[in-house]
Amino acid sequence: MSDNKTDWIASWARMRRWQGTSGLPVLPPMGALLELAVMVALIVIIDWAFPTLGFMTLEPSPFWLPVLLLSLQYGTVAGLLAAAAATAAYVFNGVAEQAVGENFFSYLLRIWALPILWLGVALVLGQFRLRQIAEKQELRQNLTKRTHEAQRLAGYAKDLEARCQTLERHMTTRTAAAVKPVLDALAKVADPAADLQAVLDTIAHGIWPGSQVSVSAVTRDGCQIIARSGWPDQALWPEEIATGHLLYRAIVNERRPVSILFRGDEQVLDGLGIAAHPILTFDTSRVAGMLKIEMIDPRFLDDETAAHLAMIARLLAPAVPETRVVTANAGPRALAGISRLARRWKETPASAPQNGGDAAAVRSSDDAPQRKPLPWRSS
Repeated sequence: MSDNKTDWIASWARMRRWQGTSGLPVLPPMGALLELAVMVALIVIIDWAFPTLGFMTLEPSPFWLPVLLLSLQYGTVAGLLAAAAATAAYVFNGVAEQAVGENFFSYLLRIWALPILWLGVALVLGQFRLRQIAEKQELRQNLTKRTHEAQRLAGYAKDLEARCQTLERHMTTRTAAAVKPVLDALAKVADPAADLQAVLDTIAHGIWPGSQVSVSAVTRDGCQIIARSGWPDQALWPEEIATGHLLYRAIVNERRPVSILFRGDEQVLDGLGIAAHPILTFDTSRVAGMLKIEMIDPRFLDDETAAHLAMIARLLAPAVPETRVVTANAGPRALAGISRLARRWKETPASAPQNGGDAAAVRSSDDAPQRKPLPWRSS
């Protein structure tokens, strides 16, 4: 008997788990069955203890108590179970006999009216209770969801606070960039004997620690690097940028700064760096070179980086050698001047000899007139 009871309880538990937690409960809990058994047993015991009282035949019937209580507390299924238990107890106690002259249908209606009322009340009240249970369960699920969201937000806020504290400690304990060496290096730029490579290393390490910076001079073929700082042993960047490159055109022809923070400049840089700025001559008549950042710590890259590059490029201008570049617009005019100078040199007559010798005599190489160097060959 105990084994059957254990199997029945296990089956009931499996059915309870099967109905899940997201929808409405189909079966009542075990407490509802225990309450039903206690109330029905109590009514039967009272009727058996006081037979003269006729407790089970009282009006209204005492079986209304389990039907109403279970329907209002657990819903339709529990109410139907209570109505079935009440009907079984009612029939087991014995039904009234048919009266003399009573119609059979009237007799059936009289003896089954009470069980039918129990079933009807269990259905109606049970449905109202199921609606309340559904609303309560929805509220509970929403509360659980909001609780999980609040916990996740609290965890995220705690993690963010820890990161902010770590960043604050990092910023407060970080060694400030040495300003005096940078100023000293910039002050030496105006000296013709200053080492541009040493100056660039001091500026790059002082202002942008860990960066890769280069200074290029504008030549006839493009931009040639003359000093670099922070580059690895195996250079990842080209030593020269051709005249047809977009970066050369932007720096030399358009004379404008280039940065990946500006719209469209990422295509101009073409992976050759992060930002670049032209180095103008002293009279700002042309571009003498280019200051370019190939790699930089993201902490130092902001909207002010272009202004910093402009200031450093202006101070580095005296250290960049000025190379004469024949531009496309000045080409025909320069060639025309060269042709005129060549014709004038050919038409110049030879000077007469000093000792009055034969003019037709062949002059020695020592007495030959010395030709002046052409202007374009001196540059």
